[in-house]
Amino acid sequence: MSKYEPLADYLRRQTSDSLTLTFAQLEGLVKLPASAKRYDFWWSNDDVKTTNNAQCIAWQAAGYEAHPNLRGKRVTFRRIQAEDDEA
Repeated sequence: MSKYEPLADYLRRQTSDSLTLTFAQLEGLVKLPASAKRYDFWWSNDDVKTTNNAQCIAWQAAGYEAHPNLRGKRVTFRRIQAEDDEA
């Protein structure tokens, strides 16, 4: 089990297509490393088939992509649209 599983579980329970969590709210779910608060790339939405980033795997497994606002100390999670829905 990934240390980011509590975040994935939280996101799975959401019904909204988009939700924003502050770093403080995220810290209530998981311990964020310092790099998560400093670098956009920590929040990269990598290909889950090839990435080793446990955090990315967690939010994508829950059906979301992460979009950080480091200056605002928050992250918006947006539901991943199925390819059929994008047309």
